[in-house]
Amino acid sequence: MSDSTGLPSSLASLDLTAQAALVRSGEVSARDLLDAVLDLLEGAGSGLGAVTDTDLAAARTAADRVDQRRRAGDELGPFAGVPITVKGSYDAAGLRTHLGRIRDSHVAASDAPVVGKARAAGAVVYGKTNVPDQLADYQTFNDDFGRTYNPWDRERTPGGSSGGASAALAAGLTALEFGSDLAGSIRMPAAWCGLFGHRPSNFVMSKMGHLPWEVDGELEPTVSTTGPLTRSARDLVLAVDVLSGPARLNAIGWRLELPATRVERLAGTRVGLWLDDEAAPIDDEQREALVAFAGRLRDAGCEVDEVRAPAGGGFAGLERYDRMQAGEIAHSVSDEEWAQALIDAAGDEPGAAFARSLTQPARVFWQDLEEQRRITKAWNALFQRVDVVLAPTVPGAAPLFDPRPTAERTLEIAGSTYSAFEIVSTWSRLANLAMLPSTVIPLGPGAISGQPLGAQLLGPYLGDRTTLRVAELLEQDGLIGFVPPPGW
Repeated sequence: MSDSTGLPSSLASLDLTAQAALVRSGEVSARDLLDAVLDLLEGAGSGLGAVTDTDLAAARTAADRVDQRRRAGDELGPFAGVPITVKGSYDAAGLRTHLGRIRDSHVAASDAPVVGKARAAGAVVYGKTNVPDQLADYQTFNDDFGRTYNPWDRERTPGGSSGGASAALAAGLTALEFGSDLAGSIRMPAAWCGLFGHRPSNFVMSKMGHLPWEVDGELEPTVSTTGPLTRSARDLVLAVDVLSGPARLNAIGWRLELPATRVERLAGTRVGLWLDDEAAPIDDEQREALVAFAGRLRDAGCEVDEVRAPAGGGFAGLERYDRMQAGEIAHSVSDEEWAQALIDAAGDEPGAAFARSLTQPARVFWQDLEEQRRITKAWNALFQRVDVVLAPTVPGAAPLFDPRPTAERTLEIAGSTYSAFEIVSTWSRLANLAMLPSTVIPLGPGAISGQPLGAQLLGPYLGDRTTLRVAELLEQDGLIGFVPPPGW
């Protein structure tokens, strides 16, 4: 069934690769594709709270330019004519860059490196998506732009901080989004909205041009990363190929050459199954889904073995990562915030521990960086006996939206009560400590909640092509795949 543009009725059934192929073939014009997405945005999408800003005149001009180039016989890029949105915290020329609030937002004069690469590949940027205030929540809500709803269940969070991005992607309002992952902001929303996502190995993809760091600065962060969110594994592979590589000063001489995948077929692929860590609980539904998926992997010919206590795990690993995370955050705090942190660090009030991490001696930060490299080497040794590690992404399905302050929210997991804000990101933080690539795959709806569940495929540092290839093979064999939310 098709509409007047020749597109299938449900845009959510089309991934980036398919949309670009339609435009390149001339079966659908870039302008018609953009108009179809905007019709959805103005209809059902208007109540989702995902898109905060648009520049439709510029987007239509860009789409028309793609169509003109096609008619002229020019070669079109891999993202040819595909309408996309950009997470609010990234610079996209002509659109507002924000951290979920208007007072310190700005209209970008140029693109963040990854956004520029997407445009160069033919993408049509038409809008920006919502984020929580200062990117500091697993729920996407702020006073200026409001709340973003999960298209699977409006009572639940789509995740954060890439919540607007993931909701828009799941609903068909974009075919590609850019996550930024300090403590799971690619993986949490991908899992909770039934999407694919990739948290690259550190330094594979530039994070310049992203708030709260100076958008025109020259430093790449040492802990967090940029990564794509998509509706298919094949789109992830394409996005990593297009968007990776050094930027600005580094691009003068540095080149990225990721190792080839070590896996070319599922049969014989060695999978480590990591389900238990003292600091990272999962609920029964999530555990059962992962165990069942491991069984399907065995049926497909994979060798699945349990992984226990990998390097950097447990509470000590989380403590080290949280200290490193604070060290990165320190780069972007204002002079006033820094002065207050120095005062708070000397006291014992709530927040004193974070203030002490924020103002830690440089020696401690460098010691942690050195230890991080040792942990990464230990993980790479583990990957001599397995090709990828299958692990939880989050404790379970997307939680119900909770309007209370983060410190007051709790989650019940396997019979115990936890701070929701702390526990939802534990699996992400443990993987981040080792700088590992993590490819999020959808497992389908949970047997109890009926909501999307996800898992992450971890690989050796700079082994991104292996985790991506395994996801692609799983998709090709029909073991995983994006399913549009009901009604979308």
